[in-house]
Amino acid sequence: MTLNWPNWQNGGGAALKSRLARLSPAFFEWRGEMAGPLWVGFLLLATLVIPAPYARFGWPLLERAVPIMWMVAAGLLLISARIARASWPFALLLVWAGIRAMYHQFPLRSLQVLLLFLMAGVLYAAARELPDKWARRVGWAILAGVGFEFILGGFNTMRIYPWMAWISPEHISKPMGMLTHPNYWGSFMALGLPLAWAYLGIPAAALVFILILKTVSGGPVICAAVGAAVMAWPLFGRLAKFAVVAIGAGSIVGVMTLHEWRLSGRSEVWSAALPEIMRWPILGQGLGQWRQWAEDYNRELGKFFVTLQAHNEPLQLWFELGVIGLVIAALWVAQGFVAARVVWRAAPTAILPGPPWQWGRAPVERAWVAIVAVAAVNSLGSPLFHLMPQAIIALFALARVQADAEALGPRELPAGAKPASRKKARRMYAERQA
Repeated sequence: MTLNWPNWQNGGGAALKSRLARLSPAFFEWRGEMAGPLWVGFLLLATLVIPAPYARFGWPLLERAVPIMWMVAAGLLLISARIARASWPFALLLVWAGIRAMYHQFPLRSLQVLLLFLMAGVLYAAARELPDKWARRVGWAILAGVGFEFILGGFNTMRIYPWMAWISPEHISKPMGMLTHPNYWGSFMALGLPLAWAYLGIPAAALVFILILKTVSGGPVICAAVGAAVMAWPLFGRLAKFAVVAIGAGSIVGVMTLHEWRLSGRSEVWSAALPEIMRWPILGQGLGQWRQWAEDYNRELGKFFVTLQAHNEPLQLWFELGVIGLVIAALWVAQGFVAARVVWRAAPTAILPGPPWQWGRAPVERAWVAIVAVAAVNSLGSPLFHLMPQAIIALFALARVQADAEALGPRELPAGAKPASRKKARRMYAERQA
């Protein structure tokens, strides 16, 4: 059998690129119905109980526990079907995590994390279906939290720590708020920066960025710089865009020089994890099992060395759900990229009107795209999906990017076409919001 790979020299690469460009965000959203097939399969498994597999794998007693086990499994699949309406790759990732937990007889830690992420998945699916007016209200709710943490962080820079009983000496004068650590506080604020820009304008976003700089933590500053660049790129001319990029790059270099370039010991932790990853590279060790390994490793070493989260979500996903999990997650990333690309090309580019102190306000559709970009970068150096405030903001933003891609998709600009003038785009945007 001969495989005909694309001829990159003769346009095959261009053809593949064209196919990818035509990939629709709807491809990743499943609208089928599976309650009927689930009920048929569930009752067959719960009533036609054949002893052999249960005895072989040490599964529970046949009389009572087996139907309960399949009831839980069927419920998991039904919830996953609900989540698949927003993202079948994410639903498939949850199903794979459940199958992997079953393989090791459902460790408690795996079940706890799986339940948590199932609930987050249901919220994610609900966010995909929210009308725009409620999405904007959720944006204001996020900004309320960002404002609260901004005030607390400002107090922290003056060595005032309300409600905080103990502060590490190395964190004195650094903002950390109720998130208890400058890195976690900074990553939360970086996710909120695009919304501050969209709702309140550039002055508010600049204040958030300045306070993030006070963390002297590389990850949050990098993320904030990425968010600012994504917000600035469609709104300004070449000089202003590159000025934003230059300020962000200079801030990153300055903070990393003041802090350290060795990633705060992350590389040493990742190196320690690689041999353990290679024990189960395809299947992984099970959802939530990084923490168990870290605790065992630290106990044997006699000191705290391995962090309880990897501070690198792709690496931890590889550790816990193997290459299979990575491939499924890559499909989810592709879904986010396709939806963000549609919104990026189609959403209004106008600066919205407002008083001078709100100069630079932008359509909130752009902010959701920027938050997704911040989350993608943040996940490479922070436990984004293990910090629930950050995780749920990222999931909500991704859901809204998908919703906006569906709404704006038919208006996508043809190749080579110029966007509407700011005045026209602002009028079109106001008509859509009305």
